[in-house]
Amino acid sequence: MDPEAVRRTLEPTAFAKEIAGSASHLYDTFVLSGVRIDGVEHGRLLCSFVVTPRIASPAGYLLSGVTATLADQLGSGVFLCSGVGTSGVSLELSLSYVDVASIGVRLRILLLIGT
Repeated sequence: MDPEAVRRTLEPTAFAKEIAGSASHLYDTFVLSGVRIDGVEHGRLLCSFVVTPRIASPAGYLLSGVTATLADQLGSGVFLCSGVGTSGVSLELSLSYVDVASIGVRLRILLLIGT
């Protein structure tokens, strides 16, 4: 496992306007911009980000689509942390929304994979 390889995979280094390709790549970069990798260990990935107005609803809450994209993209990163050479493709994503996150709130995401 190479922690820097995980970081390079998940932390975008380009601005959205510099990315060529499909709209999904643009959206993924838009969502992942601002995500910070706080810790990488074998089978464990710790990330954080602050809810900003660009990823919030008009009411000031984190958009559910952003949450789903973060779960999908960061979830693939935990596979890289476990030493698996590829992250695979999500076939199904099930999320339960139990509360809202307002603009300015820092969220921490811990992803684990069993071995």
